[in-house]
Amino acid sequence: MDTLKVLWVPWNFNVMTTQSRYPVLIVGGGLNGLATALLLSHHGVRSLVVERHPSTSIQYKFSGISPRSMEIFRTVGIEAEIRANATGDQQAGGIARGQTLNDPNISWMRSAAWKDVGKLGPCQPATCDQHRLEPILRAHAERRGAEIRLGAEVVSFTQDSESVTAQIRERDSGELSTIQASYLIAADGASGRIREQLGIAREGIGELQHFINIIFDTDLKPFIAGKRFTSCFVTALNGTITTREEGRWLLALPYDPRKGERPEHFDAKRCRELVRSGAGDKNIKADLVDARPWEVAGLVARRLSEGRVFLVGDAAHVMPPTGAFGGNTGIHDAHNLAWKIATVLNGAAGSALLETYDMERRPVAQRTLAQAMARLQAWFKDQSKPLPPPVQIIDDYDVVFGQKYEKGALVSENAAPLREFEPAHELSGRPGTRAPHLPIVYQGRACSTLDLFGKDFVVLTGPKGGPWRNAASALRENRSVPLAIHCVAANGDVMPVTDSWSTAYGINEEGAVLVRPDGFVAWRSRGLSGNATAVLTDVLHDLRILANNPAVATS
Repeated sequence: MDTLKVLWVPWNFNVMTTQSRYPVLIVGGGLNGLATALLLSHHGVRSLVVERHPSTSIQYKFSGISPRSMEIFRTVGIEAEIRANATGDQQAGGIARGQTLNDPNISWMRSAAWKDVGKLGPCQPATCDQHRLEPILRAHAERRGAEIRLGAEVVSFTQDSESVTAQIRERDSGELSTIQASYLIAADGASGRIREQLGIAREGIGELQHFINIIFDTDLKPFIAGKRFTSCFVTALNGTITTREEGRWLLALPYDPRKGERPEHFDAKRCRELVRSGAGDKNIKADLVDARPWEVAGLVARRLSEGRVFLVGDAAHVMPPTGAFGGNTGIHDAHNLAWKIATVLNGAAGSALLETYDMERRPVAQRTLAQAMARLQAWFKDQSKPLPPPVQIIDDYDVVFGQKYEKGALVSENAAPLREFEPAHELSGRPGTRAPHLPIVYQGRACSTLDLFGKDFVVLTGPKGGPWRNAASALRENRSVPLAIHCVAANGDVMPVTDSWSTAYGINEEGAVLVRPDGFVAWRSRGLSGNATAVLTDVLHDLRILANNPAVATS
């Protein structure tokens, strides 16, 4: 690849520090950038996160963590800490609609809560506002080797076939430094410059509305007519008032730049007036904490990578907040990408593995956006622009658990085509889908099959799957790829709590399943089939894992 200059912003500073080298440079230290850093560090990959703001977010841009995202956070050991820092009470509140909070004719639209997960997974959802979640992600990423540089920004970068070179400017001092990295991950948000300078266009419905988020301290109580609420659509303002931490709430209001309205017009006085108007009470406390603009839009980048640069989160896709899919989809992006970069950097795979990031994640982002748009059209009829007919709304948990990959780092089966999202309760161990959750006992502890995944590829076999286990052990000893090997049986190292394990994963007692580090099934064999070592070696080649290790025994 020829050297590609993708961004240059001239600065009148002459101070230059020495060049530093990192495996991965992450541009953007918000939710998805920090999640990416943490997941990379979980796989032993050091990263530098560059964030232009001087601190983590104080805004409530993300709060509803899906149970699938909580499974990911469970993998890196922070589930309990997130729950200990829970904010709000979304599980108890509802969504209301009225002229003001004092409207005697309030209507109730739907529950604001994620449903109980039940038998779908080991983790319930969580409500943890972004201003509390980001410091948790940051602390754990730093503890495991990531470096977080706040108040700094990328002013230029180039890439070639070997690395990415970026210039970083400290915003306060103007000091410049040069960073060289094997890969760059753009987590710089919907309006970030990396995607634009790569020349990657976006497709979709585009911008729908401009909003201002007003965070305010108040003495209001989170009840309407005696019933607890989470959010209330206030028709007097065409905005939404949301309860957050005790005494600190959020008002989200649309504004129209075409009418000359600007974010800077929302000063403390005007914000106080708007809050009191929406509450229907001129005497309440309404002290401005922060006011920041954002856009409701529906867009997906036409590709999620260019050479050694990858897009995650809002840099890759922008979704309306209906369904709470946007931030969670970004977490899933990071989860998909982190293990692939780690596998390439540790020499177990060639760069072809990284090509599967776009082919797996972009279709999921497009389908998830369609679900968010369908909910937007169903819940809010007064749209600012004509929209195409929506897709059929499916269950929220089918969206977060049932996402599937048709091609990529997997071996497809010749079977009926997968649906856009698999019903969460019908996950069956088919390659390209999340591995089913089943209760097990492992190392004397009651847990989930999902607790077996997260670091290495995992081979699961039935009680008569000895040839598969021997083959996997031989490949592991050749240092071809990190493999964990388990026998799921009453006398195995993993003991199923019920007798439904082989049925749930679609194999018999002689079969085997290969699960990726992100918990997605990569391949399965319903029983024994030929030379197990040769078959498993071919599978790993098909997954692009052994590209750098062609001399692997097959006898």
